[in-house]
Formats: sequence, C-alpha cells, structure tokens
Amino acid sequence: MVNIGVLISGSGTNLQSLIDNIEEGNINGEIKIVISNRKEAFGLIRAKNAGIEALYINPLDFPTEKEYNKKIIEEL
Repeated sequence: MVNIGVLISGSGTNLQSLIDNIEEGNINGEIKIVISNRKEAFGLIRAKNAGIEALYINPLDFPTEKEYNKKIIEEL
C-alpha cells in the first residue's frame, strides 16, 4: 500500500476521485494528508468528511516561496 499526500487549492474534485477509487479498490493506497494553500478550499471539507487529515498552510506566513515549499515538504 502506498501512502498518499494530496495538494489542493479548490473544490477537490480530483481528491474525491482518488478517495472513490481507493474505496473501490482501484488504487492500492491511503491518503494520509490533504494540504491546501486556500483556507476556504472545499477540498479540505471533503478530506475531513472522509476522515483524512486536512491542513491549511498560508503562503503569506512565509518570507519566501522556498520556505513555504519547505513547510509543505515537512508536512508530507
């Protein structure tokens, strides 16, 4: 089984497709975390509804894009 981390910025339709395919046994994996750069992204709600850890990381909290990306990598 593969551990999966998903990055989203919107409604999470691709996330939902992953969730559905995992539940149907088409993908041998488990989504461990969903990370968004938008606090209001509906995909975060999709993740929480599926029992998946959902995390918002505000890019404006970091002085550079490199530091922001480093934080995402740490969470993954």
